[in-house]
Amino acid sequence: MPQVVLITGASRGLGLALALRFLSRGDRVFGISRSKRHWAEALKKTQNSSRFSLAALDIQSEAAVKKYIQNLKRKAGRIDILINNAGYGGTLSRVENLPLREFERHLRANLLGTFLFCKHTLPIFRRQKGGLLLNIASMAAKRAVPRLAAYSAAKFGVLALGQAIAKENLDIFFKCITVCPGGMNTQMRSSLFGEEDARRQQSPDFVADIILQIVEDKIKLETGSDITIRHSKVTDIHVPPAN
Repeated sequence: MPQVVLITGASRGLGLALALRFLSRGDRVFGISRSKRHWAEALKKTQNSSRFSLAALDIQSEAAVKKYIQNLKRKAGRIDILINNAGYGGTLSRVENLPLREFERHLRANLLGTFLFCKHTLPIFRRQKGGLLLNIASMAAKRAVPRLAAYSAAKFGVLALGQAIAKENLDIFFKCITVCPGGMNTQMRSSLFGEEDARRQQSPDFVADIILQIVEDKIKLETGSDITIRHSKVTDIHVPPAN
């Protein structure tokens, strides 16, 4: 049965790679992006599929997120999979030189947006008595990166959020998994460390293939688990204590 999949940060990079894989399965994919800047290329890659749609949304606005999810539920009838993939890389900076507004921007873009989509999709999962939530964190959620303190702190928060959500929803057929990719060959990586460095990293397509294996239960994970994908292989799977 085709599933309804909601992906944030879906117009390029890992988000678009995931959208293409779900479309190939026959699923309906609803993508969120911060702006329409990359829509033309995304729609071209998805061959203007009628099962793929994009919406520009401020994921830091609770009112906007709540309204979008309510409208999506009315339109599609259900939500089977939520993938919180949108993220912000910022610039490299030592902590003592990091402006407060930049630290706050990381928290809002990398943690608050994920929280809001979780908050307003979880009631739908509970009414359905099932669902799959995948939060895309980072290797930086497992091992902080120097000069990326704000990004690391926000991604550590995403990991903690996922563990708490998993423990709060053990009474339904539901999984919450945190995916922690290492460096990927994306525009974010290139803007931080340069194009040469980005080309040495694993591809978003490889990471998307691993995530699809999680979705299809070919890689079996307990709810609350986090999985690290680094150097084009799965390097760690961690299951937190039950209590």
